[in-house]
Amino acid sequence: PGVASVVVALLAGAGAGVATGGLTEYGGQGALLGLAAGVCALVGLRVASYDYPSRFVHMTAGVALPLTAAAPAVYLIGRALV
Repeated sequence: PGVASVVVALLAGAGAGVATGGLTEYGGQGALLGLAAGVCALVGLRVASYDYPSRFVHMTAGVALPLTAAAPAVYLIGRALV
């Protein structure tokens, strides 16, 4: 399930990018932006999995770190695509 979940997560990111790109001026480039966001979120989730001092900290870091990792990278990638 590990490899399959990574593939599904990346496809979901690209799919969300395509859907959002259709609503904005990004068009097909939205897929690249969504894919990049998916990669950043997976990296953040992997980093969060190394921090396991308590269940509460692990569960909150599992949400916060992927978003924190993805936000600046997606901004820069979005600026590069425009």
